[in-house]
Amino acid sequence: MATRNWTRAPVERTRAVRRVVLAVVHTMASGRRVLDALSVIESQPEVQVVFTSPPDAVGCGVEEFLRKEAALTIPWRDAADERFDLVVAASSRRVGDLGGGPVLLLPDAAARGAFPEVPGYDGLDGIKQALRRPCGTAHPLSVIALARREQHRLLRDRWPGTSRHTVVVGDMGYDRLVASLSHRTRYRTALGAGTAGRVVLVSSGRGPQSLFGRSPGLLDRVVAELPGHLVVCHLHPDVWDVHGHRQVLSWTSGVRRAGLVMIPPDVDWRIPLVAADQVIGDHGPVTTYAAAVGKPVALALPTPSSTTAIPVLNPSQPLRDQIDELTPTATAQAAVDRITSMPHRAAAVLRTTCSRVMRLPDLGAPPVCRPVPVDRSITSWPV
Repeated sequence: MATRNWTRAPVERTRAVRRVVLAVVHTMASGRRVLDALSVIESQPEVQVVFTSPPDAVGCGVEEFLRKEAALTIPWRDAADERFDLVVAASSRRVGDLGGGPVLLLPDAAARGAFPEVPGYDGLDGIKQALRRPCGTAHPLSVIALARREQHRLLRDRWPGTSRHTVVVGDMGYDRLVASLSHRTRYRTALGAGTAGRVVLVSSGRGPQSLFGRSPGLLDRVVAELPGHLVVCHLHPDVWDVHGHRQVLSWTSGVRRAGLVMIPPDVDWRIPLVAADQVIGDHGPVTTYAAAVGKPVALALPTPSSTTAIPVLNPSQPLRDQIDELTPTATAQAAVDRITSMPHRAAAVLRTTCSRVMRLPDLGAPPVCRPVPVDRSITSWPV
């Protein structure tokens, strides 16, 4: 659903809206984080959320992602001409080009350390630019929402005076994952696993050092050596956007015919993770989340941040015994600490922060961190 300009829509509004929030979606992956944050405020009767994406959004998946989420969208050029009560974004890219209003920025710093100057991540210069008004100063109510206290310390050291803009809110991705654990049977049914048989999740991040980049043949081996197991593969959405759906499906056509279930990029990553009995991963964030909730995890290949507590598969040995013998990692708490400094509190802190920025009164009862819904079967792509 799209509109040219929400505030000057030609049709009479039905609900009395006091605050308008602009959600900026750069990629499918960042869009998922934006939706997590919005879940704490968008149900409020006086709040209207509209979505937009910058003209340089990665790939072509963002438009389809927003359509499937039934999001009300406006063109970027119209968003740049309007002022909003709050702008929510999970990437700093081009946010500074928007017309005005306080910004809630959710930078993804965990994957490669704190605020790296790496394409696709929020470097310090990008964060500064996103919060600046035309006069060169940050909007007094803009907020950088961080997951961990360590990030807060590092940002404060690198950008003196940033404390007034920085709030440690925790990680909604982790909190919603935990809230979804009780829906395991429902997710397994959506994957086609039902209550019988094991589900093995193979998860790959993005980039040349990822599992899909370095060891694509592992998918064939896992499917061939684990008959009777349901093997599902989740790729970082950027893989689909950068290479294109057709190409990824072509690369995996043989192993999909052999039984691999490819998770479509618009499906929430927490669904296959909760459903899984074992997880094979790489340096991507899904591996850390899997360890944090106690899943038996193995690394497909050594990574610079590999920990000896998580075993690495030996490619010269049969995979079945290695995978079947996996046990929950003993470092679950360490993995949680790498993700969030405020487990199970992100929804409450985020809503308080958003209400303060939008100058809304206390919204009453603490928000409930909702599990991830699943309303359709998740099947493999046509082979």
